[in-house]
Amino acid sequence: MATTLSFYGGINEIGGNKILLEDDKIKTFFDFGMSFSLANKYFAEFLQPRKCNGVKDFIEFGLLPDIYGLYREDYEKHVGRKTSAEPFADAVFLTHAHADHSSYVHHLRQDIPVFGSSATKAILEALDVTGSSGFTEFINLRRSFEIVPTKRGDGFKKLQGEEAKVPRDIRVLDKKIEVNNISIEPILVNHSLPGATAYIIHTPKGTIVYTGDFRFHGYGGQLTRKFVKRVADIEPDVLIIEGTRVNETKKGTEKDVMEKVSKIISSTKELVIVNFPVRDTDRMKSFYDAAKQNDRKLVVNLKQAYILTLLADTEIDAPTIDDKNIRIYLPRKTWGLITEKSDYPKNVVEQDYDGWEREFLEHKNAVTCEDVRENQGEYVFRCDFFELKGLIDIKPAEGSCYIRSVCEPFDEEMELDLKKVENWLQHFGLMPYHQIHVSGHVSGDELKDAISEIKPKNVFPVHTEHPELFSKIVPSDTRVVLPEIGKEYSL
Repeated sequence: MATTLSFYGGINEIGGNKILLEDDKIKTFFDFGMSFSLANKYFAEFLQPRKCNGVKDFIEFGLLPDIYGLYREDYEKHVGRKTSAEPFADAVFLTHAHADHSSYVHHLRQDIPVFGSSATKAILEALDVTGSSGFTEFINLRRSFEIVPTKRGDGFKKLQGEEAKVPRDIRVLDKKIEVNNISIEPILVNHSLPGATAYIIHTPKGTIVYTGDFRFHGYGGQLTRKFVKRVADIEPDVLIIEGTRVNETKKGTEKDVMEKVSKIISSTKELVIVNFPVRDTDRMKSFYDAAKQNDRKLVVNLKQAYILTLLADTEIDAPTIDDKNIRIYLPRKTWGLITEKSDYPKNVVEQDYDGWEREFLEHKNAVTCEDVRENQGEYVFRCDFFELKGLIDIKPAEGSCYIRSVCEPFDEEMELDLKKVENWLQHFGLMPYHQIHVSGHVSGDELKDAISEIKPKNVFPVHTEHPELFSKIVPSDTRVVLPEIGKEYSL
């Protein structure tokens, strides 16, 4: 009876992790993410894979492995691919809800159980509800390519809306479980997204540890340190470890971000405009604390407000939308009636917004562009690339500033987007801006220390463009295996 590992993403690239563990008849995937580098090689904002072609466009370019029985039956039937009575995989275990680890869950059969932390499930639900992409069916699969009789019985129509929804088998995993003769233990770690999880997998042939993405320098760094200590006691046979920053040294902490931001806020008379990742609650906490220290309110957008409502029932330490130092920004949409609502019926104003957004329209902490414009010195206003047009309504006063707290561009498209941002900032007198950021990933020197403490027999580097550097940082008695796409590795 063999126990094998196969890698279908995350090899010689950052992200796209899809790791298959097979033992006897059991098949489990760890992560099922999107490869940004490969997707960007063939696709762009207005050149996307076609839903009408099922998974064939994705398989054509190696974005998904061509595996029988793994994908949605509605997609497979529509393009004439064979379907299977039984799913190929017994389960998928997600480390976290970043797209490069979870995005392609959309394509999986609904009868394959998907496991993750409570925060991972909450974020997937937020993406499912608030996402505008056609490939964000994580919590509910919406059956496609089916027609049903009309209610009048005079013909047929496409199945859509609530009738098309089929719940996925999404399960919160907060303790060790058994899958036949394999045990899988989740352990929370710190990353730039709440609910990040590493896994300890005990198989008949040995113990495997998969780190997912992790770091020590966030507010939950103690979780990562506890994880390393726990794994060091095991001395695993295989350590599958991320290496995003294997070629970099340690550069600051999340607390450093907060302190630098607070200093800038204290010296800014008018509006402080900021951009940080929409789902990064560690970074949100940094800006929340910095704003609070300076007697300001942090203004979040509607998607962040929705995420915070879902995270309120999880173990994640994040602000709540009822917090006196939080404000929820209601942008002008469609007809722009939110600033003229006294002149229109409530139901007409609500029609400017999607259903999930409407619950915030009367919230006590809701603010509009008029509130922010008239009281600029009271706010720290989050504004990302897609929200820059809100600055036209707010009109930042002289003496305002802009803090960019996201990673530097790493491809041509991101460089072009940053140039557009700078054009907007120049127009509103917000140049030069402040760049304050720390990574969501562990550094090379910290990787070396962690591997030395864990003492694995074999290291499989993933999620890195420099896997060859691992041979320089592992102990002499540890073997480095550089995995290849689709190749089986036996324990």
